[in-house]
Amino acid sequence: MILIYPEKLSSVTADTSDGSFPATYLENDKPKRYWKSSGSNVGVLTATVAANSDQMALFYTNAESAAVDVLVGAVSQETFSIDLTDPHSHNRFWQSYTAQSVIHTIEITLTAPAGEAVYAGVLKVGLGVDLVNPAYGIGESRRDFSIVKELNNGAYYIRKKDPVRTFSVSFLEDRATDFYKFTQVADYYGPKPVAILVAEGIDDLEWCIFGHILNPFSASHAYLNHSTISYTITEAV
Repeated sequence: MILIYPEKLSSVTADTSDGSFPATYLENDKPKRYWKSSGSNVGVLTATVAANSDQMALFYTNAESAAVDVLVGAVSQETFSIDLTDPHSHNRFWQSYTAQSVIHTIEITLTAPAGEAVYAGVLKVGLGVDLVNPAYGIGESRRDFSIVKELNNGAYYIRKKDPVRTFSVSFLEDRATDFYKFTQVADYYGPKPVAILVAEGIDDLEWCIFGHILNPFSASHAYLNHSTISYTITEAV
């Protein structure tokens, strides 16, 4: 499990933007208040990132693929090709990269289906707090914000809205170090959304989430040197 903290994104620009959907929207915490190209299905985002960052995550995009280039000055350090359609279609991705000790830039080329204006909601870049994966038995559910109202004739008025994912997890962590790393991150963000890769090495696109830990986490100090931490995270919209 990886949490992005502290965040290191200084600014982000795009080579194409609809006037009503500027690239600065990628820096907010509202995925559906998104950046969108002026009509092209291909767009290039350029993020300026402070030193000592090694994680990036992009949420709420219609892109089918992403090409990522990490640069110091004009010199490429690493490149990545990301397929957002295999084995399932995803609207997000997470990418770890080699930590850079200086200010650097990340170029992200997003490609949406032909005929669609490419868009993306939130970009998070920063240092990864790396913890153990949750224990088996991760809970996943959907929270539905649709409006359902019963009318006086017995019919229903329904306004459908996209559901969001909710995960409930528990993990056993070393108390002397990593327990306090998690508490520091949780205390810093509070109910504000945080970028979390819930589980590594399984299907990273499936398990990355930008969401709220709306209820304070709980912990059990049932072991001499380890603590069990439990929390629930709900996707931000």
